[in-house]
Amino acid sequence: MKVNNKTFKLVFSALMVALSVVLSFFKIEFLYGGSITIFSMVPLVLVAQMYGVPWGILTGVVYGLIQMVMGFKNFSYVTGVEAYAMVAALDYIVAFGVIGFAGVTRKIKNRAVAASLGAVIACILRFLCHFASGVVVWAKGMEIWDEAPSFISERLLEKDMVPYTYSLMYNGGYMFPELILTTLGSAILCTIIFEAFKIDVNATSTKKLKATADANLSDESAKTEE
Repeated sequence: MKVNNKTFKLVFSALMVALSVVLSFFKIEFLYGGSITIFSMVPLVLVAQMYGVPWGILTGVVYGLIQMVMGFKNFSYVTGVEAYAMVAALDYIVAFGVIGFAGVTRKIKNRAVAASLGAVIACILRFLCHFASGVVVWAKGMEIWDEAPSFISERLLEKDMVPYTYSLMYNGGYMFPELILTTLGSAILCTIIFEAFKIDVNATSTKKLKATADANLSDESAKTEE
């Protein structure tokens, strides 16, 4: 099957976005916010692995916009145009758009390894977006550190460090498990889909190299005959 067919590409990507949305409803929510979803990022990683970074980013942005509409109540917790813009970008549009960078490893021949590394990259980039948002927007959440766990050092609880400590603990608390689930799920799903559809992302490059080699060989043969 020609998976690079434009119609198939659009329909397949739309289905993967829809699947991610459905999976995002299956989650474990934490008391102070944040949640671990059940493989919701995996379909987006698959799209990035199949079609590359640019298309993966576009797909991630579409998913991020849907999540933003679904989580619109979160904007009621902040005030000011700047805060709204930061939340929209760092918690939704950019945060999910960067999942497209899972496609940077797509040329690795071992599909499980390619998908796993891509998933790790995507999760780290998404975490950095949420971490930045936690520091610059959600700093009010640092109030919970009045009763901070004993293993957190006093230096990390000083006024200038609290926003960073809070954001690291809050976002890391759900993104680390999310990373593990996404990595495992991506390795399995990508391997199955690539095998099922006989997908070879290196095929185009290989054909181009072969065509170039054949052309050079023909030129050499022509010069020899002369």
